Amino acid sequence: MTALLRLYPAGFRREFGDEIAMAYHEATRDAGRAARVREALDVTGHALRMRLGLGSAGRRGQLLAAVAPFAVTAVGASAVWWAGLMLPGATATRLPAELTIPYALLVAAHLVTVLGAATALSGRWSAGAWTVFAGCAAAAVIEAARLGGGVEFVLLLRTPLLLAALAVVLCPADLRPRPRVRTGAGLAAVVLWTALLAGVLTLGPLPDGSFGVLRFAVPAAAGLALAGRPAFAGLRTAPAVLLAALPLFVLGTPLWTRDAYTGPLALVLLLVAAAAVSIRRRRGRRPLDGV
Repeated sequence: MTALLRLYPAGFRREFGDEIAMAYHEATRDAGRAARVREALDVTGHALRMRLGLGSAGRRGQLLAAVAPFAVTAVGASAVWWAGLMLPGATATRLPAELTIPYALLVAAHLVTVLGAATALSGRWSAGAWTVFAGCAAAAVIEAARLGGGVEFVLLLRTPLLLAALAVVLCPADLRPRPRVRTGAGLAAVVLWTALLAGVLTLGPLPDGSFGVLRFAVPAAAGLALAGRPAFAGLRTAPAVLLAALPLFVLGTPLWTRDAYTGPLALVLLLVAAAAVSIRRRRGRRPLDGV
């Protein structure tokens, strides 16, 4: 626990360190390894949020909470796209095992990321968020260590994905989306459905001319549907709308660059949505006539 407390700012640690340590010991007393790991991850996330000033009362924390469901959706959709891109290397019969094994590990890491995204959007936010981040980090490590791409190339390629995953992890605890699926059976059904969808999109043949776009568009639409209306209700300002769309735009490059029209049209629609939210907010603030 001492190592975890050192993650907090010094002032906060001096004032609340004993209280945090006591709460941690109470939560993990007679608990299994999984529970201890979960509590340690929660403490780590809270310490990082305190370091970065991402509390639920601040504007940055509130913006991050509004963006988080869209970030995890974008990361999950991007993971499906990457899994489909890596699969030919994992199944190629003419390549040596030294190359096919890293590709297979990459496919597995991306599928773990997808399942983590579904778990987070279902309401088990902490477990899902850390699974997403672990899957993204594992993919980056595999590429750097086993495929010889070089650290600089991997950072250039993976930084947007890691930043989006970090945004999911750092979402303030008391502003996280409420559970959409409340039972264990429901969560199992969502995970199974996600695995089947990812498997079909990764292994199945795609229509001619799709250029793999369906591997991003379909899971992105499914993730937004799972996030539901509460995620969109959290976009109360124009900056929140623009920031929420940023992960989808950056990680969905295959979708927006497929032709000369899709990207600009999506950008126009986004700006219109941001303007509409801003106008609606200003009207909501307008004082009543005669008051």
